[in-house]
Amino acid sequence: MADTLLLDALAQGELILQVDATRSPYDLFKLPSWLLPLKTTRLAEARAANAAVALASGDRTGASRRVQEAVERLANLLRNGYNALRAVPEEDAPAAEVEDALVTYGWEGGNLGDLVTASRVVALAQLAGQVTPSLPVLVRYPANVLTRLTTWLGVYAGNRLIAEGGALSTLIEDKDAKRDALLKANMRVRFHYCSASDAGDFTVELARIGDQPRRMPGEAQPQPLPEAPGTATFSAGSRELTIPALPAHATSLVAFRQPAGGAAEQAGVSTTNVVGVADFSPLTPGVAYALWVVGRNSRGNGPESNPVSFTA
Repeated sequence: MADTLLLDALAQGELILQVDATRSPYDLFKLPSWLLPLKTTRLAEARAANAAVALASGDRTGASRRVQEAVERLANLLRNGYNALRAVPEEDAPAAEVEDALVTYGWEGGNLGDLVTASRVVALAQLAGQVTPSLPVLVRYPANVLTRLTTWLGVYAGNRLIAEGGALSTLIEDKDAKRDALLKANMRVRFHYCSASDAGDFTVELARIGDQPRRMPGEAQPQPLPEAPGTATFSAGSRELTIPALPAHATSLVAFRQPAGGAAEQAGVSTTNVVGVADFSPLTPGVAYALWVVGRNSRGNGPESNPVSFTA
């Protein structure tokens, strides 16, 4: 069963980072140098732990198959990241800068090399998360590649634990601990926002990260719920839903997915009109899903879009 508290924490955590990325270094609400890496790390750890539980197998044989599947997924994502850097136009980044980035990501001599050996694939995937913040924005792996590397690393680590004799309960305990740590990080961001101006917890900036600003009795009512989104379309290649524009009154777009015979759960969040459905945990291969989006603001969710069907 999905951990809705964790999914809510992931959604707000991702929203916080997306909003922060748009802020000027001189913006008082910009996360400080000590808080941003803490927030980023805890979000990545919680996402990986959620993925580990979501796609963990209960038996050693099944877990071994999941380990191999995770390695294959990681290898494909690394190829995507490599090819994305190779496709960066010279006008955006000099060739030498691209080559330096490739080497930083672990591609010796800027070459793709072996992506079959599990130890090398996992090491390159782990390295991506470590070095990306130090690279110029134009020569980083795409954000969706980095997100999915994190989730599949979680699947790899969790199933490897079970394949080597560990217990699923260990993964669940770790997921719960990572969820609680992320919730605390989200709260620390709220405290930072409240201390950034004389408005305190009345600041309207809280609404941008999904929190409701405090209001005095008799003040005007908060903004209305988001309106209905436009027609949603789905890209199977990128695992993303797209609508024409953010719904009126929405500060973010949230993707939902529902496996056949299962419960609906949050799958991703975005401040644009494009949102992934495999950002919080991977899709289960062979399972049919109904996918849709809603606009969200600090008051809650608006109406659902049209559903889209997809088999992973």
